[in-house]
Amino acid sequence: MKKDTKRLILMLVIGFFSALVMVVLSNLTFFENLEHKLTDFRFALRGPNYEGIKKSNIVIVAIDDQSIASIPYKYPWPRTYHAKLVENLKKAGARIITFDIEFTEKSRIDPKQDVIFRDAIEKAGNVVLAGKMMVKKSGNYEMISLLEPIDILREVAPYGIVDTKFDSDGFVRRYILFRDYNNLRYLSLGLQTIASYMGLKGNQMDWLKQLPNGDFIIGNRYKIKKYDNLPSAFINYYGPANSFKTISYEQVIDDKGFKLLLDKNTFKDKIVLVGSTVTEHHDLFSTPFYISGGEMLTPGVEIHANFIQSVLDQNFISGVNIAIVYFISFIFALSIAYLIKRTKPLIGIASSIVIGIVYFVINIMLFINFNILMNLITPTTAIGLAFVACSAYQYFSEEKEKIYIRSVFKHYLAENVVDTVLQETDALSFGGKKQHLTVLFSDIRSFTSYSEKYSPEEVVSILGEYLTEMVDIILKYGGMLDKFVGDEIMAVFGAPHYFKDHAEKACLTALEMIRALDRLKEKWEQEGRDTFDIGIGINTGDMIVGNLGSKQIFDYTVIGDAVNLGARLEGINKVYPTVNHIILSEYTKNEISDNLVTRELDSVRVKGKRKPVAIYELVGEREVMVYPKEFLKHFEKGLFLYKRMKWEEASEEFKKALSHRDDEISKMYIKRCKHFMKYPPAPDWDGVFTLKTK
Repeated sequence: MKKDTKRLILMLVIGFFSALVMVVLSNLTFFENLEHKLTDFRFALRGPNYEGIKKSNIVIVAIDDQSIASIPYKYPWPRTYHAKLVENLKKAGARIITFDIEFTEKSRIDPKQDVIFRDAIEKAGNVVLAGKMMVKKSGNYEMISLLEPIDILREVAPYGIVDTKFDSDGFVRRYILFRDYNNLRYLSLGLQTIASYMGLKGNQMDWLKQLPNGDFIIGNRYKIKKYDNLPSAFINYYGPANSFKTISYEQVIDDKGFKLLLDKNTFKDKIVLVGSTVTEHHDLFSTPFYISGGEMLTPGVEIHANFIQSVLDQNFISGVNIAIVYFISFIFALSIAYLIKRTKPLIGIASSIVIGIVYFVINIMLFINFNILMNLITPTTAIGLAFVACSAYQYFSEEKEKIYIRSVFKHYLAENVVDTVLQETDALSFGGKKQHLTVLFSDIRSFTSYSEKYSPEEVVSILGEYLTEMVDIILKYGGMLDKFVGDEIMAVFGAPHYFKDHAEKACLTALEMIRALDRLKEKWEQEGRDTFDIGIGINTGDMIVGNLGSKQIFDYTVIGDAVNLGARLEGINKVYPTVNHIILSEYTKNEISDNLVTRELDSVRVKGKRKPVAIYELVGEREVMVYPKEFLKHFEKGLFLYKRMKWEEASEEFKKALSHRDDEISKMYIKRCKHFMKYPPAPDWDGVFTLKTK
């Protein structure tokens, strides 16, 4: 197994354990509280549900400071006041009257008051009372005690239990649906209110059922989404405290004030919840809309209102299975580990940030638009932990090795090769791998004759100036200088740094090399020196790339038939004298963009090969056209006719091409046509020109 593969696997293992650590830590109170705060943040971003509040059929009758001040009795008040309240609300057309007040003890003022209150409840026939389920934990056991309304009240009205569920930070976000006790099921106050609102009576098991997915349905009408392992629902709060319409208790029992309410149909067909909103009664709670500092504490009676309204509107918050959250956390952590190993540090950082932000935004949008609440802390912190852990491993495991490799090879290799060795130290091992690349060969024409005119020092100076220019251009386009063989240059594109457009980059390199040579020629002419031309051959194909030297001598290079063909194409320039002296194979031509203009020259069979290859002249970039369009038109038509052995017609087209510009290739084809008119080829001639020399 390659060293790089081993490191990737180890990096993925680190990413996996980073996610695993976060999965375990997410159950700690600190992270639970942090997740709760982010839930509240979602509510704050979404804001109150004004439309739902506006349409609500719930009215709260509040035992508020005004009532405490106005009623001439210390709270708890005589139950005759509650009887009066029930009578007035019934008279006002209230559909359901629910007391979030516990009448679990007989009246301390006068037992007759219980009778009066009972009679009012019985006459109204639409009252729901409150009981309380006391749950105390002792180790792994729960001690439950039930406080029911007194007997005479329980005989005439159903009741629901008040059982507040606090999260680890003391906030109320979930609503208990029921408690099972002594083989009986006791509905919550909110659920019992809904049951009475629907007119449901009798055995609860007949009208409160659990669906296969764990949710509940009441009366085959209202579904209630179960949120966690408890029989509870996540309260989709409609807004902060005082969002629901609230009337003072004192105003309802006051005949004058009540008449105004009666005239306005304030309670007609409404669900009326009666409860305390004063601080002294300790029935105020922190909810998602709570503002730090004590503002906006929500009365318990309004928490019931939020739950009831959610059921009536079927407006629930859905949780996402924690297993899915954990799976996402592992996927994120493994992705970060992979990206850190396979990409540059900045890309790794950017990827971590982008993944975290995208998940955060999707998470928020799911809540705001679809009421889906998904854990935010575990996946995002898994991303962060994986990034830190993997980055630390990357640094400590590779930094020393990078320093060593760079110090050893910086004197022998081009910088880009050193960088590749740093990224892939397996490249140091003997051997290579097959890759689809492009190779470029260039050679100075008649350099031997040229060098004879100058001293060795001058030749070295001129050659150094020329090679420096050419190498700079090769490196500019991402090429790798493979080697110098005298005045010949061999360059590879796509290795060791692979890029898809290696053929395009090689062609752009060749064009710029010719332009640079033209500038050098002008300079040399001004200096009184002779000049020279070069020929360039380019081929694309599969070749073996890697350390193809030995374990003692490092030689990062390419070999293969595709490389040999590239070298042959450079030599073909002597046979096909084009303007730019750049010839490329059909394989390279097929991979370059339309931005580059080519001219088909011929189909040739190079020495030592039986398979022919089409060769092309690289004319230039499209915006800088070298040849007139009419010239190319006639040349292409002439070549078409030539391949079909229509010698006279082909010759005429080549002559027409020459009328637009001088061209040695057209002249060559005219000579060939004359030859074939005199000495026709065999009937099975394939149009391929066989080269006898390299």
